Parts: sequence; structure tokens; C-alpha cells
Amino acid sequence: MRRADERVGRTAREAAGAAHDGRSAEPRAAPSAEAPGSAAPHRRRSDLLVGTSPAMTRVHELVVVAARTEIPVLILGESGTGKELVARAVHYTGPRSARPFITVNCGAIPETLMEDELFGHARGAYTGAHADKKGVFEEADGGSLFLDEIGELYPSCQVKLLRVLQEREVRRLGETRNRSVNVRVIAATNRDLKKDMEQRRFREDLFHRISVLPISIPPLRERHDDVPLLVGQFMTQFNRELGRSITAFTPRALERLKAYPWPGNVRELENRIKQAMLMAKGDVVDAESLALFSGQAPGTEFPSFRKAKTEFERGYVVQALRATGGKVAAAARLAGKDRKDFYALMKKHGIDPDDYRD
Repeated sequence: MRRADERVGRTAREAAGAAHDGRSAEPRAAPSAEAPGSAAPHRRRSDLLVGTSPAMTRVHELVVVAARTEIPVLILGESGTGKELVARAVHYTGPRSARPFITVNCGAIPETLMEDELFGHARGAYTGAHADKKGVFEEADGGSLFLDEIGELYPSCQVKLLRVLQEREVRRLGETRNRSVNVRVIAATNRDLKKDMEQRRFREDLFHRISVLPISIPPLRERHDDVPLLVGQFMTQFNRELGRSITAFTPRALERLKAYPWPGNVRELENRIKQAMLMAKGDVVDAESLALFSGQAPGTEFPSFRKAKTEFERGYVVQALRATGGKVAAAARLAGKDRKDFYALMKKHGIDPDDYRD
């Protein structure tokens, strides 16, 4: 079994080296900028895409098309699928790679602050405006502006954004003159914008302006064959971050990961892999280290509460014993349980602490 495990680990690592990462960054409440001239450092694994499934192959093809043009791109996908990574791939493989890449989460900025965030203000424009301030369009001049969750943009701001995209000019709050900007806008959303247009929540003219080239990212549940590639990449990444030397995930662990529906997509997978590697006793991660709520394949019968509770209890006790080297007293303290109760849980689930001792 160990030899098979090593083959699985080696295959995952080799696949990860040939592919790119599907990591997805958390939404930001404020814009973040990356300095000009930093294209090379950002061509790292965490900024690239993983996947050889037909759906992801199509994404790669569209990224290539988008990178060699200046047309607006709209990235569509569920939360956690890696929309910002696609935006980064378009920017850092295109002619603007040496210029700024700035991200703004449109759903995290209040309506009263959005115009100021996008377009900036002049000194004295309002109480507290003690100095001139550039908006993100000016900060991104020459580069790319990633408008994440653009479907959450307020109607009042949609009108102003449309004007900027049409005229390629911005006007700071409190000023009377326009400023020219040369910015490539890349937008993303997890909403159904066509439905929002029907309900008059999103402007149709703005939609057509930003979606010349739409790129749809499939949810992870529709590309299970990519899971081992992602696992291999995350294993390399977290070995470095956590100071671990995990060499493999067992075949059973990989099958369980592939069978899980992943409602949180790649972001959830990333977190699960990190947890499993953190809790793993040795240099191989087995299915018990994954601590998933359920490993059932999509479409199979939903587990009963009793079964789910039993799976959780056993997995929890095993993790506590792994973390403490099979020391029952230490594991009980870690779990916040009385030692007698912890022994009862071990007996209930047929767990031998000797299996987890050094």
C-alpha cells in the first residue's frame, strides 16, 4: 500500500508541476494594487490555473484569446471557483503584465463610498477630504482593473461606470475637468446577470459593454478529474507553508476527495487539504485525516443525521489522537472532554490509541 501511496503522491506532484494552481483569493473589502514591473514574481503557482478537464481546457483557451486582445472580459462562476485567478492569468500573460493589476470587490464597498473609490476626489470635495485622492481607475492606468462581483454594483454607480468605459475618462469628486485613463476592465460575478437585467437590477447596456468575451468557470463538482491535480499543487504549497513533508494522499483519500460535491469549490478544497496536512500524523494523508462532513458522491442518498454524527465523532477522535501521538489524556484535553468520556468514544468507535503512537 505504501508503494501505491508514493505513486499517487508522485503523480499528483508531477501533474501539479505541469499544470497551474486553482487557488482563489478571498474577496477584499478595499482595492489592492500590485506594483508596476512585478509581472515575473506574480507568474507563480498561486496565480495560475489547474485543470485538464474539457471545461477547464476551454477556460485556458479563452484566457489565451483574452490575453492577446484588449476586449472586455466577463468571468462567470460560483464563489470559490477561481474567478480572480482567471483575471490574473489574462493580465499577467498579456501586454499589460508589467503595469498595475488592481482588484475591487464591488459588493464590499457601501454605495456612499463607491464613487469615491472608483473615481477619487479633490481636496475639499467633502468634509474630511483633506488631500487629493486617485480612484482605482487612475491607479490602474496602463494596467488592468478587476471589478469582482460586479453584479452587486449599485444602479447609480452602474451609470457612471458605463460612461467611463465609453469615454475612457474619469472625473474626481469635486472637480470639473475629466482625466483620461487607459485601463483594461475585467469583471466577474457569481450572479445571473441576464436574469438581473430582466428584473432591472443590472443595466443591459453595461452588460453588453463588459461581456464582449465571457469566460465561464465550471464548479469543481463538474470536473472531479482535476481534483488530484489540485491536491498535488496544494500539497507542494502547504508543505512549504506548514513546514511539513507530506509525500502522498492515499488512493482512498483521493477517491473520497473526488466523490465530495464541494459546494465551496476550489477554495473549500484548498482549506480541506490544508487541514488534512496539518493533522496528518506521518508523511501520508489518509481518508481519516480529511475530516469531511460526508464523502458521498453527488446524486447519492443524503446521509442520515445519525450516520453523519457517527462519521464526525470517529473522525474527530482519530484527529485528536493523531495530533497528540496517541496520548489519550492529551487528546481528551485537546478535545475538551473528560478522559473517561474520551475512552468511551474510543470504545464506541473501535479506535485503538496504539495505532497513532510514535
